[in-house]
Amino acid sequence: MDTIYTDEKDERFLKLVSELDNEYYERIGDELSKYDSYNEFKDSHVVILAFDNDIEVACASYRIFDNESVEFKRVYVRKEYRKRGISYNLILQLEKSAIKSGFRHSYIVTGKNNQPARKLYEKLNYELIDNFGQFKDDDTVICMKKNLNRKNS
Repeated sequence: MDTIYTDEKDERFLKLVSELDNEYYERIGDELSKYDSYNEFKDSHVVILAFDNDIEVACASYRIFDNESVEFKRVYVRKEYRKRGISYNLILQLEKSAIKSGFRHSYIVTGKNNQPARKLYEKLNYELIDNFGQFKDDDTVICMKKNLNRKNS
C-alpha cells in the first residue's frame, strides 16, 4: 500500500470524504447535518492518502488546533479495505508529521457509538477528555487527546 501527502483540495481526498459523509448519513441520518460546518475545509489540512495500485482507498488528515496541537479529521477507509490496519498506519504517519512540525498534542472527535473508531483511537493511546468547543453539551460525540511525545505501545 502506497501513501502520499497532499492537502484538503485534492480531488481524490474530496471523493473519499464524500463517501465517508454518505456512509455516515446512511447510518445516522439527517441529525448529522449539525456537523456540516465543522467538517468544512475552512483551514488548511495535512492529508495522507493510501492507494492500492493507483486507486485511492483511504484517507486521514489533520488541521492545526492551536499552537501546540492538531486535530485529526476525516479518517476513512473504503469498506473492502477495512480491518487491515490502514487507518492505524495513516494516523501514525500523520502523528510523525505533526511531531516534526513541532506539535505536542493531537485531538480527535468521533461518534460516541462509533465502536470501531473508539477502539482504533484507544489502541493508538488516545484518552477520553471532556468535550470541548461546539461539542461541550453534545452527548452523541466523544473527544479524545494524545500527548504526541508519548511512545505508542
